[in-house]
Amino acid sequence: MTEQHYDIAIIGGGPAGLQAALILARTRKRVIIFDAPEPPRNAASHGVHNFVGLDGLLPAQIREQAWQQIDVYNSAERRIERIIDVQANAEGGFDVSGEAGGTPVTAKHVIVATGFRDVYPDVPGYLACWGKSIIACPFCDGYENRDRVWGLVITSLRALEHLPILYQHWTKQAKIILHPDIAPEAAHLADFAARGIPVHMGKIVEVHHTSGEVNAVTLDSGEQVEVGTLLWTPPEQALPLTQKLIANFGLDVDENDHLKTDAMHQTAVKGLWAVGDIQGWASSLGAAFAGSQAAYAIIRDWYPHHNQEKHA
Repeated sequence: MTEQHYDIAIIGGGPAGLQAALILARTRKRVIIFDAPEPPRNAASHGVHNFVGLDGLLPAQIREQAWQQIDVYNSAERRIERIIDVQANAEGGFDVSGEAGGTPVTAKHVIVATGFRDVYPDVPGYLACWGKSIIACPFCDGYENRDRVWGLVITSLRALEHLPILYQHWTKQAKIILHPDIAPEAAHLADFAARGIPVHMGKIVEVHHTSGEVNAVTLDSGEQVEVGTLLWTPPEQALPLTQKLIANFGLDVDENDHLKTDAMHQTAVKGLWAVGDIQGWASSLGAAFAGSQAAYAIIRDWYPHHNQEKHA
């Protein structure tokens, strides 16, 4: 089977990958974007927010608009296929292999924009409410859940530090649901008591709801806690391709398995870039900005400079 060569292969069709694709298409580079067949991570969202010009649009609408704009330049191709491997080749570029076994692809640069996978808890009622009244990001969905009684689900020390502060921008009524594995300091408990925030100890074993609107949760102790919204961030899991890249290239990761890069999002491997959630970005706008930075860096260094330091 004859292989196809592209200037840049982008793995992931979310905000980071699409933003990079738009810039690269406008600079007349031959680009291929691989988009996985399953719905995106934010598919359950009622709308993407805090993205000027796009506020309130569904994720699918944003992707459709993006492709309409990218297609104008007749330089980028989209392929629905899950990528399972990337290897360095003898020409100084990369071989990109897909799960479906389509036409082999080589590229001078590869931008990895695959993101992370949310690991949803196996709790009855959770998925029915996810993205509606169970939210992970108050900046994304807090306004739509304003002035309700929020249950702040504390499953990590990070959540313990941040959630009891953040919620106050959207509601003044909150209850803390503290996982038994998390041990708050006395100062935390004193602060909660001073602010009148009740603390309920236990694991949630069931979410009670009406058509996706939370009204209560049951804890493993049998206690039932009435709430209208749950601020509950599920754990993240690196995708198999991320683990493959780490093994193939010896890439560095942080304590959360996010890929480490330089300031312009290039990994320690020349020509291999990582942008978006795979780096730990928490918003669509931030991910898109990372994609644009990587694209600009690729274009900036496409042709050799007489004075490389001047352009660094």
